[in-house]
Amino acid sequence: MKNKRKGPIIVFAIGFVVLMAGLAFFIYKMTSGSNMADADFLVSIGKWVREDTSNVVWDFKEIGKGALTTDNFANNYDFTWALDGDKMKIETSWLYDLNNEFEYDLNQNSKTLTLKAPEKAAKITFKAVED
Repeated sequence: MKNKRKGPIIVFAIGFVVLMAGLAFFIYKMTSGSNMADADFLVSIGKWVREDTSNVVWDFKEIGKGALTTDNFANNYDFTWALDGDKMKIETSWLYDLNNEFEYDLNQNSKTLTLKAPEKAAKITFKAVED
């Protein structure tokens, strides 16, 4: 008779534990922010403006392609880009071709992109342009 009473209690306890684990996982996923890949996130935002000068805007149009301006859209320059680990590689068709590689940090929650050239100590920060 005692075994019959323990069965439903054990099933209830297991169900309760599974329910709590599921709830914890759900809360974690809801509060952890975006799970979007960095390249997809850059494209989904599109335009990023440099914090220290609003004339410089990078526009990530699609994976691997974009355009930039340094004079508030008087002149636009096409670029190709790629992400490789923590590196962003950019080739720009300017007055001459530029090949740059930056260490990058993309914070999807604050919508900031920080770049650092390997040979320079200064960092450049871009903020997402909110339409």
